[in-house]
Amino acid sequence: MQLPEFRKALEQALSTQIVDNVLMKAYVFQETKNNARKERAQYGTVKLERNADAMWENIVSNLLVSMQGKKDDGILKQLEDSDFIDTITDMLEEVEFNNES
Repeated sequence: MQLPEFRKALEQALSTQIVDNVLMKAYVFQETKNNARKERAQYGTVKLERNADAMWENIVSNLLVSMQGKKDDGILKQLEDSDFIDTITDMLEEVEFNNES
């Protein structure tokens, strides 16, 4: 399964609130990093949003990689499993971003 297709299916399976919460955490992280930059080097809102979205995309990509070996139907079926979605939701609620390199 390709990442864009998986992302769409995952976002449909998850509550909008949890996706928005993760994106907001990523945006706040990007904003904090941005505020540490010199004023001349600071990014605009669009770039911050793009970077936050890239962080979400990375989480989605890692989930997809963990499901490799399953056929597309198997992945979609798993996204319909409420226990699986509850587990993913719990994991996403605990996501924190930090500056560790």
